[in-house]
Amino acid sequence: MKTPGRAVVLAGTSGAGKSSTAAQLQEILPDAFLVLGLDTFFGMLPHRWTSEGTASAEGFSYLRDTDTRDGRTRLRIGYGAVGAQLLAGMRRAVDGLLREGNNVIVDEMPIDTGVMPAWRRALRGHDVLWVHLTAPLAVLEEREAARFPARYRGLSRGHLDVCEPDDFDLVVDAAALTPRERAQRIAAALPPRR
Repeated sequence: MKTPGRAVVLAGTSGAGKSSTAAQLQEILPDAFLVLGLDTFFGMLPHRWTSEGTASAEGFSYLRDTDTRDGRTRLRIGYGAVGAQLLAGMRRAVDGLLREGNNVIVDEMPIDTGVMPAWRRALRGHDVLWVHLTAPLAVLEEREAARFPARYRGLSRGHLDVCEPDDFDLVVDAAALTPRERAQRIAAALPPRR
């Protein structure tokens, strides 16, 4: 019987440092860990179901509104039936990889409050470390401004309130630590293989 793999789920909004932390984790963990995330699966979707495509309402679309706290623009990702199907398939793919003995780091930006409960159901029974990467909004928005053109800004603000920190094994302040330090903290929290 195969020994299932282990998972580290890195959840956080845009700019929280998930990708840079995942890359450092791959370097320092003694076992091979694959990195899969929402961006990996977005990249597989035909253009017409993406935010700029003709069928974005069925796939993934950007929803802009105004933050009532300060009048700034928020950007959220909405999805339709094709998007929901892709998200469900992503969870099943990670479950399958783990069952085959692969270790996986999930780079997840929860786009609504149903995403993390769905991950917990999909990975029930697996050896998972649930990590929430967070930072003050000003830091997140500064990082976002450095990475994206103006039309894609607001994701940090739009998805900041999606995760509840109490639901995680580890909460890491990504503003206080370098990607390497974040990875070291996560690696230290990763329990020995069951």
